[in-house]
Amino acid sequence: MQENTETQNKTKESGINQIYDKILKRILTLSARAVLNLINGLFGTNFPLDSKIVYNWTESVDDELGRTIADTILTIHVGEDIYRFHIEAEIDCGSTNDISIVLRVFDYGYRDALKHREMGKDKITLKFPQPKIILLEHNSNSPNEVALELDFGTSGKIDFTVPTVKFLEYSIDELNARRMVILLPLYLLKLRREIEKAISQGTVRKNAQALKNLINDDILKAINENEKAGHIDGYDAYVLAGLVKKLYDHLYGNIQEFEEEGVKSALEDMLLVEYEEEIINAVSEKALEIAATLLGRGMPPSEVADITKLPVSRIEKLQFQLMPV
Repeated sequence: MQENTETQNKTKESGINQIYDKILKRILTLSARAVLNLINGLFGTNFPLDSKIVYNWTESVDDELGRTIADTILTIHVGEDIYRFHIEAEIDCGSTNDISIVLRVFDYGYRDALKHREMGKDKITLKFPQPKIILLEHNSNSPNEVALELDFGTSGKIDFTVPTVKFLEYSIDELNARRMVILLPLYLLKLRREIEKAISQGTVRKNAQALKNLINDDILKAINENEKAGHIDGYDAYVLAGLVKKLYDHLYGNIQEFEEEGVKSALEDMLLVEYEEEIINAVSEKALEIAATLLGRGMPPSEVADITKLPVSRIEKLQFQLMPV
């Protein structure tokens, strides 16, 4: 019985991870301007918004190394200069005091550094990408950084330290100020713990208005304002709003009290008002453009299909069309 329960929990956690993995990968395929704004906000950089981005999607591994849900290494080209960044995201390594995520960060960082090694006459130089872990949920035990001590015996010891970002500690205004708008759909997690507690107490109906306000007055309003300010484009805004709906369905879609209070209908009405029909009609064309970009970055057709919502057969056909003659 205990084994079955553990298996069910692992299956449930895997399903949760897959949802956030898809959302984060979709976020990172938005316009270069939107992604560069995120990089500048996360790492305190100031890259021009016309800089070139090259992606390295890391392969998935077993979650024994931590509850990681998405990661990627991005290379930013500014003229002749090259900068590499490693972004990881996970639910929270503080809830279980599990900091082994740093092993994965080091592993992928080492693999990337090895590919870009610099060969000297008497030594090889490995330049690791600059890493950061986004904690989507966190508590008082969540660390500000995680560290791995590398012990080289008589050659000494080195600490490999990775800072974390406690996402929900930011207000909407702070995310706007940092132009990290493309993370806004994930802000729906802000009320998750409170709503779970209310469900157990039978008082969840009282949370309906707070959730409406979070969605309409905070998240969607901020997405719309960032589009008007030029921090993201119209298609970015449309995708982000769609991700809000997708995550709402996952987190709160089966709560009958919210259905009766019209939370979802208010969300859908807001989407219809804010995002014009011509943007929606452009989705298929834009999806093919994104699919071509992802295939060019080496992403497998099955993953491209998950992200773009195009049939795998259409992705494979596109892959064939893109093959050099």
